[in-house]
Amino acid sequence: MEMFDEGVSTLIKTDGTAEQKRWLLEDVLQSEPMQEACGRFLTAERDFQKLNRIPDCVTDPRLNLGWWDALELVYRAERTVWRLFVGPQPTMADNKLYAKFRELLLKGSSLKADA
Repeated sequence: MEMFDEGVSTLIKTDGTAEQKRWLLEDVLQSEPMQEACGRFLTAERDFQKLNRIPDCVTDPRLNLGWWDALELVYRAERTVWRLFVGPQPTMADNKLYAKFRELLLKGSSLKADA
């Protein structure tokens, strides 16, 4: 296994106790909620990029409003993907791995373990 094939999430409960949960990256990426969230994110990103290519989206108030709305949809969709990916208490390593995953997702590649 590679360094990020398996992870441990630690959740600090309100009573001060810690709960650890082991997970496999492959299971997270192939879960139905993650697949749906990634689909929504990619759709929102494509819609935003279409609007972003229109030069008049800066000067036309209707297009400009649509641009901001589309940008918000991208943010909300990506935040959902990020949350599903990193869990409730992300570490720096989680965020670095998510950045790699995001890049591959937007390129249309997949994040597979190197075995």
